Amino acid sequence: MEISRRHLMIRLGEAMRTLRLLLGAFLFLICLGPVIAQDAAQAQQAPATPAAPATAAQTEEVKVPESYVTRTKKAGAVLDLSMKDAIRLALTNNLDIAIEDYNEELNRERFIQTKGFYDPRLQFTVGFNSRDQITTTILEAGQGANFVSSTTGLTLNSQIRQNVPGGGRATLQFNNNRGGTNSAFSYINPNYNSNFSLDFMQPLWRGFRVTETERQLKLVNLDTRISDTQFQDRVSSIVQNVQNEYWDLVFAIQNHETGRQSMELAIVQHKNNQKRVEIGVMAPIEITKSRAEVARREQQMIQSEVRIIEAENGLKRLLAPDPKATIWGLNLLPTDQPKEQQVGITLDEAVDRALERRPELEEIRLQVQKNEVDRKYYRNFSKPQFNLQASLASTGTAGTVFQKGTADLDGDGVPDPDQALIPAPNAPFYGGWGKAIPDAFKFNYLNYGVFLTVEMPLWRDRTNDAAMAQIIINDRRLNSQMKNSQQLVMVDVRNAYQGMQTQKKALEAARISRQLAEEQLAGENKRFEAGLSTNFEVLTYQNDLAAARVSELQALINFEKSVTALQRSMYTIVGDQDIILAKGQSAANGQPTTTK
Repeated sequence: MEISRRHLMIRLGEAMRTLRLLLGAFLFLICLGPVIAQDAAQAQQAPATPAAPATAAQTEEVKVPESYVTRTKKAGAVLDLSMKDAIRLALTNNLDIAIEDYNEELNRERFIQTKGFYDPRLQFTVGFNSRDQITTTILEAGQGANFVSSTTGLTLNSQIRQNVPGGGRATLQFNNNRGGTNSAFSYINPNYNSNFSLDFMQPLWRGFRVTETERQLKLVNLDTRISDTQFQDRVSSIVQNVQNEYWDLVFAIQNHETGRQSMELAIVQHKNNQKRVEIGVMAPIEITKSRAEVARREQQMIQSEVRIIEAENGLKRLLAPDPKATIWGLNLLPTDQPKEQQVGITLDEAVDRALERRPELEEIRLQVQKNEVDRKYYRNFSKPQFNLQASLASTGTAGTVFQKGTADLDGDGVPDPDQALIPAPNAPFYGGWGKAIPDAFKFNYLNYGVFLTVEMPLWRDRTNDAAMAQIIINDRRLNSQMKNSQQLVMVDVRNAYQGMQTQKKALEAARISRQLAEEQLAGENKRFEAGLSTNFEVLTYQNDLAAARVSELQALINFEKSVTALQRSMYTIVGDQDIILAKGQSAANGQPTTTK
């Protein structure tokens, strides 16, 4: 309503001014009629004088320059660039995205490294030993008149260890040993021993299903999700920057075109002035004025090309950080044009959506989850430790068995040192590895046991108490940080939403102002043709129209940027651009991040 009233007042003012000019011209002609007639009579009697020579401004032909787009396409080396292509290139080549990809890979390897705690371990032991020593008793002496005790041993052991997720540990062992001695009292010599055993340890309270490994796995998983939120926040920031730079380039090119159109109007006015001077209805000075105006607008158009170069380089910086990239040798021509979008969302809905989706808030939520993981771990760690241990083993023995008493020639009950014992081939343990190893798996000779180990602090556990205190403090800090971040997000969304509404009103006002400027210029041209206006007034209205067009274009670009800012504040900018986030697909490994 206010704009319509303003429009009506402007039209009434124009009508009143036209009426005053017509009335003044009529009175002027009545008063000067006799003088004009007398001058005409004298002119008929006076001899004709030669016409003044035409000046350069009167004869110069000024041509309308080509548009920037036409001139650029003729020059070649052009890249027609859409908004989505620009975003795709920026996400593909951005170094920050590559860094986030490396962080993702590091977190993935950390998770695999921690998970490796549950990988089974296989161990082999192979050894040989020999020992000779002087004996001091007859029981240790060797056979014959030999006071040196000799023993040999061959060891072949194997072991498999496996940590289980519940906090337990299982160990499977298979040990084999061959021993030999020169002792006269050795019943089996050489002897072969095989042992097959299974040991298992399981925490029953502290450490039961809440282990350091499980804690680290959960923390690494949460760190990966935090890295994802940081990656998403960085992507949304890049998308917003690309959109803003893209619209700046669009504005610079269209601003140049507006200047060219303004220059074209000035050239048309200049040519009309030349014709009027030729037929003698306008003073030659008016041609100089119109030509000066053409030169001024040409200067403005040239200056606008500088803005195009700056905007183009700003966009290229986001698309290709590498100064040797091919795109730096191309001229960018945007294919998308700004348009007034309809934003069908209320302020409260925008705030709720932002509080739910903003990456910085999600990161704090994940930090709270990490703190809760530590809380559960240290709370469990404060309990007494009850470890249940169980073992089961089976043995097998073989070797060369000797019969006792056959070498006691002097009857003293002790085998003579110089008499060897007689082997007994039919003894139950007669044989070697082929006898001992199968016997170990028959479980004829079992060894088993069950143990309970209890461990607890004698007075207090200050290490665990301090860790729990840090968790409580960190929890309070995160709560305060969440409230502060939520407040900042709400303010950010309100600023973006209200700024978008303000820019929309500014766009409507700029559009009406441009329409009125067009109508004013059209009316002024008619008045000029009727001889009721001056060249200065026409050029002034042309400048007003050019300024109104630039203002409307700037208002439209500002509205586009305000919508982008609102989308970023709600974190819908990625989805609104149909971007498929795929981490690990950056310039670092040569694969592009794709968009629909």
